[in-house]
Amino acid sequence: MRAVTPLDARSLAELFARYDVGEPTRCRVASLGIENSNYFVTTAKGGVERDWVLTLLEQPSYSGSGYVPLLDLCHAAGLPVAPVVRNGAGAACETWLGKQAMLAPKLSGEHIDDPTPGHLESLGRLIADFHVATANAAFEVAPYPRDQRWLRDRAASIRGRMAYTDERLVFDCVDRVVSLLDRRDVGELPSGIVHGDLFRDNVLFDGAELTGVLDFHHAAHGCLVYDLAVAANDWCNNPGGALDPERAAALVTAYHRVRPLTVLEKGFFPGFLLYAALAFWLSRLVVALKADAGSTARFKDPDEFKEIVAHRNAHFFQIDFLD
Repeated sequence: MRAVTPLDARSLAELFARYDVGEPTRCRVASLGIENSNYFVTTAKGGVERDWVLTLLEQPSYSGSGYVPLLDLCHAAGLPVAPVVRNGAGAACETWLGKQAMLAPKLSGEHIDDPTPGHLESLGRLIADFHVATANAAFEVAPYPRDQRWLRDRAASIRGRMAYTDERLVFDCVDRVVSLLDRRDVGELPSGIVHGDLFRDNVLFDGAELTGVLDFHHAAHGCLVYDLAVAANDWCNNPGGALDPERAAALVTAYHRVRPLTVLEKGFFPGFLLYAALAFWLSRLVVALKADAGSTARFKDPDEFKEIVAHRNAHFFQIDFLD
């Protein structure tokens, strides 16, 4: 696994001197994060301590130049998204240690390991609120990059490097998903800015209250129903890859009450569950196989999504419970 960029007290103090937030007193590496390096930093100013998240952007965001404006828009809309702190010159990003650095307040709350239907209802409302709030954004974000070509390219890159049954599952599902995405009516689905990575480790709760949404690195322009599919595959998944119908219904129903799903979105939701699961399985597989070849890149276990893909490929979750 790739080690995060090491920090020293002197360079950290030099960076924080560019902000009006006080002097850093403590710093530790955040335990989560794949694309970027994240640190929890405590500062002291006037006898008051505050906690911050310092992010070093190791890879460019999917949303390109829309990344910071998107965070600003979400915060201004009242969503639980941390605002980007500007430095003394009014800039949102600092060039530091050869990378782009961003600072934001540390949000309260914890990650949920075993979500209840109540948690899923809060998440569903949050996703819908996010889609509504960003519907008329004055800036553009790039198209979601994990499209038909991306799927085929990633599958081709792992050909002959895994068990036959796993490889057969990959290519069968790529064919199914590409066929889905090539449909004219799928191209007519409601689209806009999607978060793209609404896993449990990117959402914070304080008890029953949803207090934070993190990591907009995958935010891009895509079909809105994709966000629901990504969330359902992680938050509503049972051991062995099966979808928990009660939690999935809670998520989708709560979303639908804020932004009603279209008939087409309901009908294509099973296909997008497979699409989202396949995209994350392939992304993890590619990195894991590089690690086998000596790369030090951090990655998550691809087998978690192999089970999900296999189940979504064999079982369809129909939305037939909405008004």
